[in-house]
Amino acid sequence: MDMNSKRLLTMAACAAILATNVWAQEATITSTFNAQKVILPSSQYTPSETWQAQVMIFNDGRRYGDADYNHVWGTPPDDAEGRHWYDNDYVLTDGTKAWSEQTSPFSSDEFYQGQRSSRWIVSDITGDIYLRRTFTLTEAVPGTIFLACGHDDAPAEYYINGSRVWSVTDGWNNAEYVLLTDEQKALIHTDGTANLLAVHVHQNWGGAFADCGLYEADMARTTTLLPTLEAGPWDCMYYLLNDNASLQRLSPDEWTGRCTDEREWIFGYGPLSNSPDKFLTTAWASQQQPLLVRRHFALTAEMLEKMAASTVVLTCSYDEEPKVYLNRRLIWSHSGWNDNAYATYTLTADDKAALKEGDNVLCVSLQQGAGGGHIDYGLSITEPYTPEPVIDHISEAVMTVTPQEDATVYNLAGQHLAQPRRGINIVGGRKVVVK
Repeated sequence: MDMNSKRLLTMAACAAILATNVWAQEATITSTFNAQKVILPSSQYTPSETWQAQVMIFNDGRRYGDADYNHVWGTPPDDAEGRHWYDNDYVLTDGTKAWSEQTSPFSSDEFYQGQRSSRWIVSDITGDIYLRRTFTLTEAVPGTIFLACGHDDAPAEYYINGSRVWSVTDGWNNAEYVLLTDEQKALIHTDGTANLLAVHVHQNWGGAFADCGLYEADMARTTTLLPTLEAGPWDCMYYLLNDNASLQRLSPDEWTGRCTDEREWIFGYGPLSNSPDKFLTTAWASQQQPLLVRRHFALTAEMLEKMAASTVVLTCSYDEEPKVYLNRRLIWSHSGWNDNAYATYTLTADDKAALKEGDNVLCVSLQQGAGGGHIDYGLSITEPYTPEPVIDHISEAVMTVTPQEDATVYNLAGQHLAQPRRGINIVGGRKVVVK
Protein backbone atom coordinates (compact mmCIF):
# COMPACT_ATOMS: atom_id res chain seq x y z
CA MET A 1 0.00 0.00 0.00
CA ASP A 2 1.41 3.44 -0.92
CA MET A 3 1.92 6.29 1.57
CA ASN A 4 -0.94 8.23 0.00
CA SER A 5 -3.35 5.48 1.02
CA LYS A 6 -1.75 4.97 4.45
CA ARG A 7 -2.39 8.62 5.40
CA LEU A 8 -5.97 8.21 4.23
CA LEU A 9 -6.70 5.18 6.37
CA THR A 10 -5.98 6.75 9.75
CA MET A 11 -9.12 6.24 11.87
CA ALA A 12 -10.33 8.43 14.72
CA ALA A 13 -12.76 7.72 17.53
CA CYS A 14 -16.41 8.24 16.54
CA ALA A 15 -16.90 10.65 19.39
CA ALA A 16 -14.39 13.00 17.83
CA ILE A 17 -16.11 13.17 14.45
CA LEU A 18 -18.50 16.05 13.89
CA ALA A 19 -21.08 16.16 11.10
CA THR A 20 -20.04 19.30 9.28
CA ASN A 21 -21.77 21.06 6.41
CA VAL A 22 -25.05 19.26 6.98
CA TRP A 23 -27.65 20.24 4.39
CA ALA A 24 -30.72 21.91 5.86
CA GLN A 25 -33.54 19.62 4.74
CA GLU A 26 -36.08 21.20 2.39
CA ALA A 27 -39.44 19.67 1.49
CA THR A 28 -41.47 19.97 -1.71
CA ILE A 29 -44.98 18.72 -2.38
CA THR A 30 -45.58 16.89 -5.65
CA SER A 31 -48.82 15.72 -7.29
CA THR A 32 -49.12 12.63 -9.49
CA PHE A 33 -52.04 11.79 -11.75
CA ASN A 34 -54.04 8.73 -10.61
CA ALA A 35 -56.84 7.60 -12.93
CA GLN A 36 -58.35 5.53 -10.11
CA LYS A 37 -59.18 8.60 -7.98
CA VAL A 38 -62.16 9.79 -10.00
CA ILE A 39 -64.00 12.99 -9.13
CA LEU A 40 -65.63 13.42 -12.54
CA PRO A 41 -65.08 10.63 -15.12
CA SER A 42 -63.47 11.28 -18.49
CA SER A 43 -63.81 9.20 -21.66
CA GLN A 44 -60.06 8.61 -21.81
CA TYR A 45 -59.40 7.43 -18.26
CA THR A 46 -62.81 6.18 -17.04
CA PRO A 47 -64.43 4.98 -20.30
CA SER A 48 -66.99 2.72 -18.60
CA GLU A 49 -68.75 5.75 -17.10
CA THR A 50 -70.38 7.74 -19.88
CA TRP A 51 -71.69 11.24 -19.22
CA GLN A 52 -74.08 13.78 -20.71
CA ALA A 53 -73.38 17.28 -21.93
CA GLN A 54 -75.15 20.07 -23.78
CA VAL A 55 -73.47 20.23 -27.18
CA MET A 56 -73.25 22.72 -30.03
CA ILE A 57 -71.42 21.72 -33.21
CA PHE A 58 -70.10 23.77 -36.11
CA ASN A 59 -69.79 21.22 -38.91
CA ASP A 60 -70.85 22.29 -42.37
CA GLY A 61 -69.17 19.33 -44.07
CA ARG A 62 -66.20 21.38 -45.23
CA ARG A 63 -63.19 19.25 -46.13
CA TYR A 64 -59.92 20.39 -44.56
CA GLY A 65 -57.45 22.45 -46.60
CA ASP A 66 -54.11 23.90 -45.53
CA ALA A 67 -55.58 27.41 -45.52
CA ASP A 68 -58.07 26.23 -42.86
CA TYR A 69 -55.44 25.12 -40.34
CA ASN A 70 -56.61 25.96 -36.77
CA HIS A 71 -59.39 28.14 -38.16
CA VAL A 72 -62.37 28.20 -35.75
CA TRP A 73 -65.59 27.99 -37.74
CA GLY A 74 -67.96 29.41 -35.17
CA THR A 75 -68.69 30.27 -31.53
CA PRO A 76 -72.03 29.86 -29.73
CA PRO A 77 -73.82 33.21 -29.61
CA ASP A 78 -74.19 35.09 -26.32
CA ASP A 79 -77.61 34.85 -24.71
CA ALA A 80 -80.11 37.73 -24.43
CA GLU A 81 -78.32 39.04 -21.31
CA GLY A 82 -74.89 39.02 -22.98
CA ARG A 83 -73.66 35.94 -21.12
CA HIS A 84 -71.10 33.71 -22.85
CA TRP A 85 -71.48 30.02 -23.68
CA TYR A 86 -69.11 29.06 -20.83
CA ASP A 87 -70.91 31.06 -18.09
CA ASN A 88 -72.89 29.16 -15.45
CA ASP A 89 -76.13 31.09 -15.89
CA TYR A 90 -75.96 31.17 -19.69
CA VAL A 91 -79.37 30.50 -21.24
CA LEU A 92 -79.01 27.98 -24.07
CA THR A 93 -79.61 29.74 -27.36
CA ASP A 94 -81.37 28.40 -30.41
CA GLY A 95 -81.21 29.44 -34.05
CA THR A 96 -79.08 28.37 -36.99
CA LYS A 97 -77.00 26.33 -34.56
CA ALA A 98 -78.78 24.74 -31.58
CA TRP A 99 -77.70 23.07 -28.35
CA SER A 100 -78.65 19.42 -27.80
CA GLU A 101 -77.98 16.89 -25.05
CA GLN A 102 -75.64 14.11 -26.11
CA THR A 103 -73.70 11.30 -24.44
CA SER A 104 -69.93 10.75 -24.29
CA PRO A 105 -67.54 9.81 -25.78
CA PHE A 106 -67.26 12.59 -28.37
CA SER A 107 -65.08 11.19 -31.14
CA SER A 108 -64.81 10.77 -34.89
CA ASP A 109 -64.60 7.00 -34.33
CA GLU A 110 -67.72 4.88 -34.17
CA PHE A 111 -66.50 3.47 -30.86
CA TYR A 112 -64.00 4.97 -28.43
CA GLN A 113 -62.54 2.92 -25.57
CA GLY A 114 -65.31 0.37 -26.03
CA GLN A 115 -68.18 2.91 -25.95
CA ARG A 116 -70.31 4.01 -28.89
CA SER A 117 -69.36 7.58 -29.79
CA SER A 118 -71.43 10.67 -30.38
CA ARG A 119 -69.70 11.21 -33.72
CA TRP A 120 -69.69 14.97 -34.02
CA ILE A 121 -67.46 14.93 -37.09
CA VAL A 122 -65.53 12.56 -39.38
CA SER A 123 -61.81 12.49 -39.99
CA ASP A 124 -61.54 14.55 -43.19
CA ILE A 125 -63.99 17.32 -42.16
CA THR A 126 -63.04 20.42 -40.20
CA GLY A 127 -65.22 21.99 -37.50
CA ASP A 128 -65.70 22.81 -33.82
CA ILE A 129 -67.51 21.30 -30.83
CA TYR A 130 -68.68 23.09 -27.65
CA LEU A 131 -69.63 21.15 -24.49
CA ARG A 132 -71.38 22.25 -21.31
CA ARG A 133 -71.14 19.61 -18.59
CA THR A 134 -72.72 20.15 -15.16
CA PHE A 135 -71.91 18.31 -11.94
CA THR A 136 -72.21 18.67 -8.16
CA LEU A 137 -69.91 17.91 -5.22
CA THR A 138 -71.11 17.71 -1.63
CA GLU A 139 -67.74 17.76 0.12
CA ALA A 140 -64.37 19.38 -0.35
CA VAL A 141 -61.56 17.48 -2.08
CA PRO A 142 -58.59 17.52 0.33
CA GLY A 143 -55.85 17.09 -2.26
CA THR A 144 -54.88 18.73 -5.51
CA ILE A 145 -56.94 18.10 -8.66
CA PHE A 146 -56.01 17.19 -12.22
CA LEU A 147 -58.16 18.27 -15.16
CA ALA A 148 -58.36 15.59 -17.86
CA CYS A 149 -58.39 17.64 -21.06
CA GLY A 150 -57.94 15.28 -23.99
CA HIS A 151 -58.39 17.09 -27.29
CA ASP A 152 -57.97 16.40 -30.99
CA ASP A 153 -57.16 18.94 -32.38
CA ALA A 154 -56.71 22.54 -31.24
CA PRO A 155 -57.37 25.34 -30.46
CA ALA A 156 -58.94 23.87 -27.31
CA GLU A 157 -60.10 25.66 -24.17
CA TYR A 158 -61.54 24.63 -20.81
CA TYR A 159 -63.58 26.66 -18.31
CA ILE A 160 -64.70 25.94 -14.74
CA ASN A 161 -67.68 28.01 -13.60
CA GLY A 162 -67.00 30.73 -16.15
CA SER A 163 -63.21 31.04 -15.63
CA ARG A 164 -60.76 29.68 -18.19
CA VAL A 165 -58.43 27.21 -16.48
CA TRP A 166 -56.52 25.79 -19.47
CA SER A 167 -56.11 26.26 -23.19
CA VAL A 168 -53.86 25.13 -26.01
CA THR A 169 -53.44 26.75 -29.40
CA ASP A 170 -52.00 23.88 -31.44
CA GLY A 171 -51.57 20.12 -31.60
CA TRP A 172 -53.54 17.19 -30.19
CA ASN A 173 -53.31 14.83 -27.21
CA ASN A 174 -56.17 12.51 -26.27
CA ALA A 175 -54.46 11.69 -22.95
CA GLU A 176 -53.65 15.26 -21.87
CA TYR A 177 -54.15 16.30 -18.23
CA VAL A 178 -53.05 19.34 -16.25
CA LEU A 179 -52.82 20.11 -12.53
CA LEU A 180 -55.21 22.84 -11.40
CA THR A 181 -53.73 25.63 -9.30
CA ASP A 182 -55.11 26.31 -5.83
CA GLU A 183 -56.99 29.29 -7.23
CA GLN A 184 -58.48 27.19 -10.04
CA LYS A 185 -59.47 24.41 -7.64
CA ALA A 186 -61.23 27.02 -5.48
CA LEU A 187 -63.56 27.75 -8.41
CA ILE A 188 -65.29 24.39 -7.84
CA HIS A 189 -68.37 24.49 -5.58
CA THR A 190 -68.46 21.69 -3.01
CA ASP A 191 -71.71 22.56 -1.22
CA GLY A 192 -74.03 20.72 -3.60
CA THR A 193 -74.63 23.67 -5.93
CA ALA A 194 -74.13 23.13 -9.66
CA ASN A 195 -70.71 23.39 -11.30
CA LEU A 196 -70.12 23.90 -15.00
CA LEU A 197 -67.21 22.43 -16.98
CA ALA A 198 -67.27 24.02 -20.43
CA VAL A 199 -65.09 22.80 -23.30
CA HIS A 200 -64.27 23.86 -26.84
CA VAL A 201 -62.25 21.67 -29.22
CA HIS A 202 -61.42 22.38 -32.86
CA GLN A 203 -60.94 19.68 -35.51
CA ASN A 204 -58.53 20.15 -38.41
CA TRP A 205 -58.28 16.70 -40.00
CA GLY A 206 -57.65 13.10 -39.02
CA GLY A 207 -59.17 11.74 -35.83
CA ALA A 208 -61.27 14.04 -33.63
CA PHE A 209 -61.83 13.85 -29.86
CA ALA A 210 -63.22 16.11 -27.11
CA ASP A 211 -63.04 15.08 -23.46
CA CYS A 212 -63.05 16.41 -19.89
CA GLY A 213 -62.90 15.09 -16.33
CA LEU A 214 -61.50 15.70 -12.84
CA TYR A 215 -59.24 13.43 -10.76
CA GLU A 216 -57.80 13.79 -7.27
CA ALA A 217 -54.02 13.62 -7.31
CA ASP A 218 -51.73 11.35 -5.37
CA MET A 219 -49.70 13.78 -3.25
CA ALA A 220 -46.24 13.20 -1.82
CA ARG A 221 -43.76 15.19 0.25
CA THR A 222 -40.13 14.93 -0.89
CA THR A 223 -37.40 15.98 1.52
CA THR A 224 -33.92 16.59 0.16
CA LEU A 225 -31.24 15.13 2.39
CA LEU A 226 -28.37 15.77 -0.01
CA PRO A 227 -29.00 18.04 -3.01
CA THR A 228 -27.73 17.60 -6.55
CA LEU A 229 -26.55 20.38 -8.86
CA GLU A 230 -30.15 21.41 -9.47
CA ALA A 231 -30.05 23.16 -6.06
CA GLY A 232 -26.56 24.59 -6.60
CA PRO A 233 -23.05 23.56 -5.46
CA TRP A 234 -22.90 21.17 -2.50
CA ASP A 235 -20.39 20.71 0.32
CA CYS A 236 -18.19 17.63 0.43
CA MET A 237 -14.87 16.16 1.49
CA TYR A 238 -12.86 14.58 -1.35
CA TYR A 239 -9.63 12.68 -1.81
CA LEU A 240 -7.47 11.91 -4.85
CA LEU A 241 -5.66 8.55 -5.10
CA ASN A 242 -2.60 7.82 -7.20
CA ASP A 243 -4.12 5.38 -9.68
CA ASN A 244 -6.80 2.73 -10.18
CA ALA A 245 -4.57 0.08 -8.62
CA SER A 246 -4.55 2.11 -5.39
CA LEU A 247 -8.35 2.26 -5.49
CA GLN A 248 -8.59 -1.51 -5.97
CA ARG A 249 -6.31 -2.16 -2.98
CA LEU A 250 -8.27 0.22 -0.75
CA SER A 251 -10.80 -1.49 1.51
CA PRO A 252 -14.17 0.37 1.58
CA ASP A 253 -14.34 -0.28 5.33
CA GLU A 254 -11.39 2.02 5.75
CA TRP A 255 -12.89 5.16 4.16
CA THR A 256 -16.68 4.87 3.88
CA GLY A 257 -17.64 4.82 7.56
CA ARG A 258 -19.03 7.66 9.62
CA CYS A 259 -15.86 7.83 11.74
CA THR A 260 -13.20 8.10 9.04
CA ASP A 261 -10.53 10.65 9.95
CA GLU A 262 -10.98 13.43 7.37
CA ARG A 263 -8.00 15.59 8.36
CA GLU A 264 -6.13 14.55 5.20
CA TRP A 265 -9.16 15.14 2.98
CA ILE A 266 -9.90 18.29 1.00
CA PHE A 267 -12.98 20.35 1.74
CA GLY A 268 -14.66 21.49 -1.45
CA TYR A 269 -17.84 21.92 -3.45
CA GLY A 270 -19.41 19.48 -5.87
CA PRO A 271 -20.12 18.53 -8.52
CA LEU A 272 -16.59 17.66 -9.61
CA SER A 273 -15.61 17.46 -13.28
CA ASN A 274 -12.57 17.39 -15.58
CA SER A 275 -13.99 19.70 -18.24
CA PRO A 276 -15.83 23.04 -18.49
CA ASP A 277 -19.29 21.46 -18.60
CA LYS A 278 -22.34 22.05 -16.40
CA PHE A 279 -20.82 19.87 -13.66
CA LEU A 280 -17.59 21.85 -13.27
CA THR A 281 -17.71 23.34 -9.78
CA THR A 282 -14.44 21.80 -8.59
CA ALA A 283 -11.84 20.58 -11.09
CA TRP A 284 -10.95 16.88 -11.03
CA ALA A 285 -8.24 15.51 -13.34
CA SER A 286 -10.15 12.30 -13.96
CA GLN A 287 -7.71 11.03 -16.62
CA GLN A 288 -4.95 10.96 -14.00
CA GLN A 289 -6.45 10.09 -10.59
CA PRO A 290 -9.38 8.18 -9.08
CA LEU A 291 -11.70 10.15 -6.80
CA LEU A 292 -13.29 9.54 -3.40
CA VAL A 293 -16.11 11.77 -2.14
CA ARG A 294 -17.81 11.92 1.27
CA ARG A 295 -21.01 13.86 2.04
CA HIS A 296 -22.50 14.17 5.52
CA PHE A 297 -26.12 14.57 6.57
CA ALA A 298 -27.84 14.39 9.95
CA LEU A 299 -31.00 12.51 10.93
CA THR A 300 -33.20 12.73 13.99
CA ALA A 301 -34.90 9.73 15.56
CA GLU A 302 -38.19 11.00 14.15
CA MET A 303 -36.76 11.15 10.62
CA LEU A 304 -35.34 7.63 10.94
CA GLU A 305 -38.76 6.31 11.85
CA LYS A 306 -40.33 8.18 8.95
CA MET A 307 -37.72 6.94 6.46
CA ALA A 308 -38.41 3.30 7.37
CA ALA A 309 -41.92 3.74 5.93
CA SER A 310 -40.92 6.09 3.08
CA THR A 311 -39.20 5.84 -0.28
CA VAL A 312 -35.53 6.82 -0.16
CA VAL A 313 -33.92 7.52 -3.55
CA LEU A 314 -30.31 7.94 -4.65
CA THR A 315 -29.80 10.14 -7.73
CA CYS A 316 -26.46 9.99 -9.56
CA SER A 317 -24.80 11.35 -12.70
CA TYR A 318 -21.35 9.81 -13.12
CA ASP A 319 -18.27 9.18 -15.22
CA GLU A 320 -17.02 6.58 -14.54
CA GLU A 321 -17.50 3.26 -12.64
CA PRO A 322 -19.21 4.66 -9.53
CA LYS A 323 -19.62 2.76 -6.28
CA VAL A 324 -21.87 4.38 -3.66
CA TYR A 325 -21.69 3.55 0.05
CA LEU A 326 -24.01 4.50 2.91
CA ASN A 327 -22.33 4.30 6.31
CA ARG A 328 -19.94 1.61 4.98
CA ARG A 329 -22.64 -0.36 3.14
CA LEU A 330 -22.32 -0.65 -0.64
CA ILE A 331 -25.82 0.29 -1.85
CA TRP A 332 -25.30 0.84 -5.59
CA SER A 333 -22.68 0.62 -8.33
CA HIS A 334 -22.62 0.83 -12.09
CA SER A 335 -20.26 0.31 -14.98
CA GLY A 336 -19.23 2.96 -17.49
CA TRP A 337 -20.79 6.41 -17.47
CA ASN A 338 -24.14 8.12 -18.16
CA ASP A 339 -23.02 11.47 -19.62
CA ASN A 340 -25.44 14.24 -18.55
CA ALA A 341 -28.20 11.83 -17.52
CA TYR A 342 -29.11 10.82 -13.96
CA ALA A 343 -29.61 7.29 -12.68
CA THR A 344 -31.96 6.69 -9.75
CA TYR A 345 -31.93 3.88 -7.22
CA THR A 346 -34.53 3.20 -4.53
CA LEU A 347 -32.93 2.01 -1.32
CA THR A 348 -34.04 -1.38 0.01
CA ALA A 349 -35.11 -2.01 3.59
CA ASP A 350 -31.62 -3.44 4.27
CA ASP A 351 -30.04 -0.30 2.80
CA LYS A 352 -32.18 1.94 5.01
CA ALA A 353 -31.22 -0.13 8.05
CA ALA A 354 -27.71 1.31 7.68
CA LEU A 355 -29.01 4.82 8.51
CA LYS A 356 -28.23 6.13 11.99
CA GLU A 357 -29.49 8.85 14.30
CA GLY A 358 -27.09 11.79 14.13
CA ASP A 359 -24.30 11.85 11.56
CA ASN A 360 -24.54 9.81 8.33
CA VAL A 361 -22.23 9.75 5.34
CA LEU A 362 -22.90 8.96 1.68
CA CYS A 363 -19.67 8.15 -0.15
CA VAL A 364 -18.75 7.47 -3.76
CA SER A 365 -15.62 6.26 -5.53
CA LEU A 366 -14.88 6.79 -9.22
CA GLN A 367 -12.10 5.37 -11.35
CA GLN A 368 -9.70 7.36 -13.49
CA GLY A 369 -10.39 6.95 -17.20
CA ALA A 370 -9.93 8.43 -20.63
CA GLY A 371 -12.27 11.17 -21.84
CA GLY A 372 -14.65 12.96 -19.54
CA GLY A 373 -15.13 12.56 -15.82
CA HIS A 374 -17.66 13.96 -13.35
CA ILE A 375 -19.82 13.17 -10.33
CA ASP A 376 -23.09 14.67 -9.10
CA TYR A 377 -25.19 12.73 -6.62
CA GLY A 378 -27.83 13.24 -3.95
CA LEU A 379 -30.34 11.60 -1.64
CA SER A 380 -34.03 12.28 -0.95
CA ILE A 381 -37.01 10.76 0.86
CA THR A 382 -40.60 10.71 -0.39
CA GLU A 383 -43.66 10.01 1.77
CA PRO A 384 -47.41 10.20 1.15
CA TYR A 385 -48.82 13.63 1.94
CA THR A 386 -52.32 14.58 3.06
CA PRO A 387 -53.02 18.32 3.02
CA GLU A 388 -54.62 20.10 5.92
CA PRO A 389 -58.42 20.29 5.75
CA VAL A 390 -59.79 23.29 3.88
CA ILE A 391 -62.71 25.26 5.32
CA ASP A 392 -65.08 25.50 2.36
CA HIS A 393 -67.24 28.66 2.51
CA ILE A 394 -65.76 31.14 4.92
CA SER A 395 -68.16 32.42 7.58
CA GLU A 396 -69.30 36.01 8.01
CA ALA A 397 -67.38 36.08 11.29
CA VAL A 398 -64.16 35.49 9.40
CA MET A 399 -65.11 37.85 6.60
CA THR A 400 -65.05 40.67 9.15
CA VAL A 401 -61.53 40.36 10.43
CA THR A 402 -60.67 41.73 13.88
CA PRO A 403 -57.34 41.54 15.75
CA GLN A 404 -59.06 39.83 18.69
CA GLU A 405 -59.97 36.88 16.47
CA ASP A 406 -56.33 36.42 15.46
CA ALA A 407 -57.60 36.08 11.88
CA THR A 408 -54.82 37.82 9.97
CA VAL A 409 -55.44 37.28 6.28
CA TYR A 410 -52.82 36.44 3.63
CA ASN A 411 -52.98 35.22 0.04
CA LEU A 412 -51.05 32.13 -1.03
CA ALA A 413 -48.06 34.31 -1.94
CA GLY A 414 -47.81 35.45 1.69
CA GLN A 415 -49.05 38.99 1.04
CA HIS A 416 -51.18 40.57 3.77
CA LEU A 417 -54.81 41.32 2.84
CA ALA A 418 -57.22 43.67 4.61
CA GLN A 419 -60.10 41.25 3.89
CA PRO A 420 -60.33 37.75 2.37
CA ARG A 421 -60.69 37.63 -1.42
CA ARG A 422 -62.30 35.10 -3.73
CA GLY A 423 -60.30 31.88 -3.86
CA ILE A 424 -58.02 30.33 -1.24
CA ASN A 425 -56.84 32.56 1.61
CA ILE A 426 -54.78 31.92 4.73
CA VAL A 427 -56.89 33.16 7.67
CA GLY A 428 -55.60 32.75 11.20
CA GLY A 429 -53.06 30.24 9.94
CA ARG A 430 -55.68 28.04 8.18
CA LYS A 431 -56.66 27.67 4.53
CA VAL A 432 -60.16 28.91 3.75
CA VAL A 433 -62.08 29.24 0.50
CA VAL A 434 -64.02 32.38 -0.33
CA LYS A 435 -66.67 31.83 -3.00
